[in-house]
Amino acid sequence: MKTMLAFVFLTLGCAASAAVKSVPQNGTFGQPADEQAAQMGLPQSDASLWTLLRQTKVSEDAKRGLYTASFPADVKALSGQTVTLTGFMLPIDAWTHSKHFLLSKYTPVCAFCPPGAPNEVVEVIAPKSIKVTEAMITVTGKFSLANDSEKGLFFRIEGGATQ
Repeated sequence: MKTMLAFVFLTLGCAASAAVKSVPQNGTFGQPADEQAAQMGLPQSDASLWTLLRQTKVSEDAKRGLYTASFPADVKALSGQTVTLTGFMLPIDAWTHSKHFLLSKYTPVCAFCPPGAPNEVVEVIAPKSIKVTEAMITVTGKFSLANDSEKGLFFRIEGGATQ
């Protein structure tokens, strides 16, 4: 119960912070420039797949609140393939175990301030719940293009194993 209360207070604080800094200062998606610079000093995954995914061009329709992805051929070729990717777990809910979460190249610092841009986050649907952790994890599963323009999610790994 203490963990749940701590999570609620932490997320409320982050939400308030995000509301104040809702417009990125660096003109890109994700964190404002000062937060992004601080983020770069934290641990991050060096998996080469992140470099490939980052080549996906993402644009924003601010009036409609939608994102659009333009996938390069190398990223399209991954669809249906089994991939392995390391990164940091971003829980979608407040449970201690989850089988549906986001994976980021960068160390998360706030539940409502995802690090990185939309082309640096992968939705994961695991076969069974795993313990939520702050440590880097490895996910292996079937890769697909998600193109969820409302949520800004464009990549998915599902049905695989997590470590």
